[in-house]
Amino acid sequence: MEQNEKIKWSQFTILVTLFTIGTSVLLAPTLVAQEAKQDAWIVTIIGVILGYPLLFLYNKIASSFAGRDFFTYVTDLLGTWPGKIISLLLFIYCVFLSSLLIRQVAHFAVTQSFVETPKEAIISFFVLIVIVGGRYGIETLARTGEILFPWVFFLLFILLIALIPELKTERLFPMFEEGVKPLFLGTFVYMGIPYFELFLFLILIPYIKQTGKTEKTGKAFYIGMTLGGIVLIIITLYALLTLGAEATARNQFPSYVMAKTISIANIIERIESFLAAIWFVTIFMKSALTFYCSTLCLANVFNLKDKKFLMVPLGFVLVFLTEYITPNIAHFSEFVLNTWTLYTGTYAILLPLLLITVAAFKKRNERRVKHAREGKN
Repeated sequence: MEQNEKIKWSQFTILVTLFTIGTSVLLAPTLVAQEAKQDAWIVTIIGVILGYPLLFLYNKIASSFAGRDFFTYVTDLLGTWPGKIISLLLFIYCVFLSSLLIRQVAHFAVTQSFVETPKEAIISFFVLIVIVGGRYGIETLARTGEILFPWVFFLLFILLIALIPELKTERLFPMFEEGVKPLFLGTFVYMGIPYFELFLFLILIPYIKQTGKTEKTGKAFYIGMTLGGIVLIIITLYALLTLGAEATARNQFPSYVMAKTISIANIIERIESFLAAIWFVTIFMKSALTFYCSTLCLANVFNLKDKKFLMVPLGFVLVFLTEYITPNIAHFSEFVLNTWTLYTGTYAILLPLLLITVAAFKKRNERRVKHAREGKN
């Protein structure tokens, strides 16, 4: 880890917020509505609630190894080769996630914004931006987040105010029409994007400036996730109130379609570009952070001190994967609905539990050895 790169608690909060919003601001409403129908907004609330135990687990690990590099304490706990294997698996995960994120950017751009632009050009351009962000490092990404953060919420505020005349509360009823099973199915999908993905911040927490108060890390984590979660609750609720459950589930980007309905006195119209701007900002931050984590993981596998030279080759890998990772958007949606939560949950739940369990056993054994030595003396 580069010790000269450090970020503030407030910057960490902003990064978590933007990461949480990420792609979900466009995708979450349709994915959840496909399962939970008009109860999709309830699922987004459940998602925030279930996110807190996850963050408690991550904060427990972070506080137990405060100031230590993620890869260092994983190796100390599990051993050198298991640590390398986990780093390699995390690298694969990060590259896979990055390619999925960029795939969504390309699909949105060629279908909604830049319909005459070749998909390959959009992919290459966005990967280039992500590489530049990664090369400048976590500190620059955090400062970029600070600059963009208020603009994201300002544009979101304008959109929400402008949409008020289009809201119809009757579109939320009947509630629990098909019982609670759709809520469970919707929650299963929703936890995979974005809450399970937040475990990647275990890699980034050591970059926070240490002031001797590790509880600030937890507070920053909780605030960031809560802010991002509230945004997703509001966006999903607005999509249902504006379009209805059926249209929300049917459209690929319901929140973008929702923004198209804005018409104030036939003067203020077509401001869906505001939502597109919000999405491009949040997905850039999420993609750049994920890509940055991938370089950290790969550098640890090969014991490399300088990770920057890895970024351009990895960029070419991203371009290739993004082109071929999913043949079409229907396949992508099916993968997210049926597979992604299980895949990312392996890292989000099982890996932290493994680390906590091994750490507890080692601590217990150390106490036994200490007591045995004291008994002999």
